Amino acid sequence: MGNYENAGAGIKKMYIASMGSLICVVLLIIPVLNILAAIAALVFMVMSMIGLNQAGKDIDGCRTAFGLTIVSLVLSVISVLFQSGAMHVIIQIAGYVIGFMIAYLACTSISEVMIRIGDVDAAHSGEIAWKVNAVCYAALILIVIAMMFSVFGIASGVAGALISLIPSVVSEVFYMLFLGKSSHALNG
Repeated sequence: MGNYENAGAGIKKMYIASMGSLICVVLLIIPVLNILAAIAALVFMVMSMIGLNQAGKDIDGCRTAFGLTIVSLVLSVISVLFQSGAMHVIIQIAGYVIGFMIAYLACTSISEVMIRIGDVDAAHSGEIAWKVNAVCYAALILIVIAMMFSVFGIASGVAGALISLIPSVVSEVFYMLFLGKSSHALNG
């Protein structure tokens, strides 16, 4: 069966961070709480990275996903230099592709562990999670491209931001549910 002590603890951190991030998304729209929610979201992002790194000690795909998370952070810093134009769109799309790759690697490699320990239900949940993520990231890329050719100015930017929130939340919910099942399978 294998020793997955680090993976269990890391996936539990990732699950808690995912749940916390979803709560933060809701709180971000409340004017007084949005600053606290943004700070909490940053804390949960770091917690997720720590969990992914810890899980990566036992699961190769998580180790690779952690490396891509670092690349994604560097890309985010670079994106600050380009607030508009084609380069902004290219960086945003690259960020979405890397985001999907992180989710895919985490879901498929954790699912392999779930199969090894005999939890086929959790493994199936991982397959669903990465496929939902694929559809949602594709939708996000299409939204970014559509906004690039917008004729409605700032209104399309606001609408695009609100519309892109939907696939982001949907993909995070499926990912969170998978992490919860996997964490429970490894930690009891």
